[in-house]
Amino acid sequence: MSEPNRPETAERRLTPPVRSWHTTARQVQGGVDLSVPATFDYDPDDPWAVRIGFRLPLGRVVVWTFSRDLLRSGTRVLSGEGDVRLWPLRRGGREGRVRMRLGAAGAFALVDVDRAGLRDWLSETYAAVPEGSEAARIDWESETPHLFARR
Repeated sequence: MSEPNRPETAERRLTPPVRSWHTTARQVQGGVDLSVPATFDYDPDDPWAVRIGFRLPLGRVVVWTFSRDLLRSGTRVLSGEGDVRLWPLRRGGREGRVRMRLGAAGAFALVDVDRAGLRDWLSETYAAVPEGSEAARIDWESETPHLFARR
């Protein structure tokens, strides 16, 4: 490892993780809203990713991982493609809600979360790791072999 990388690595290890955001999401199913506890997690050592765990009945947790930038974009405009689509809803509270369509066409869940709470939590993640500085947090020397490994 070269000398300039050492302070960056030390800094990365010293950065405290952003707190999780615990909220109650609403799953929209057949015209009925079901409350679903949800936890949003961000780890500065995995700077592009956000993880959302939905606690289903009987304690089962389903975790979705996708881009932090996608989540932020979904608070403003229709965003995403494929299995993850997000868009703002202008009703349901101070700033409305964000709807998430999670899953493939024909087998997806619609989930709403509070837009103001989500934006506040995302602000914390961007304070911890500013936009554009994510790549500097990656230990590319240790990650490169994984990128080219055959599976």
